[in-house]
Amino acid sequence: MAMQNTYTYTARSAEDPDHIVTFTLHDGHMTVSVAAPLEQIEQVFARIRKEEGDEAAEVEAPMPWLKPLAISLIERGTGSFNVEDVRAWMEQDVLVVKAWVRVGGLRGSPITLFDERVDNPDAAESFVWELDSRKEELDEQVLPFDYWFTWLGLAAGLLFFFIVWRRRRAQTQHAAFRSYQEQEE
Repeated sequence: MAMQNTYTYTARSAEDPDHIVTFTLHDGHMTVSVAAPLEQIEQVFARIRKEEGDEAAEVEAPMPWLKPLAISLIERGTGSFNVEDVRAWMEQDVLVVKAWVRVGGLRGSPITLFDERVDNPDAAESFVWELDSRKEELDEQVLPFDYWFTWLGLAAGLLFFFIVWRRRRAQTQHAAFRSYQEQEE
């Protein structure tokens, strides 16, 4: 399936150029990819092997089958977000991108996807503008504070079950008390 009207922005930290996050806007969603350069992964594996006493760790390449596995594990933690659940803004040269994680279709909790000074603030501003314009284009309106409805619904459900449990317990105790009184008479 081809993605329509795709927009991709790669945010690179100005302080740590190895910290790269790619945001792709497509079909009302935003996909997040965390870049982990193979050299960085190799350095981690070499350090681990050196700590284990392998003197040739710096020269010898790490186990090749671990590279794709490591990259897959890094990217597995991120995924696709509804565009209406994403908020991005610039504070001087700092790009902040936050998104809501949905549980059962309702907003659960916010997470920070990126919060660093970027090496290209103009491109970051363009990304923020593009995200905002795509949010405006969406026909579906998100209820404000829909995550509160989730928590209120859960609280109401727990309260309901507590009340039912207390009534049944009171009825059982009342029936036991009546039975005791009838036996004494």
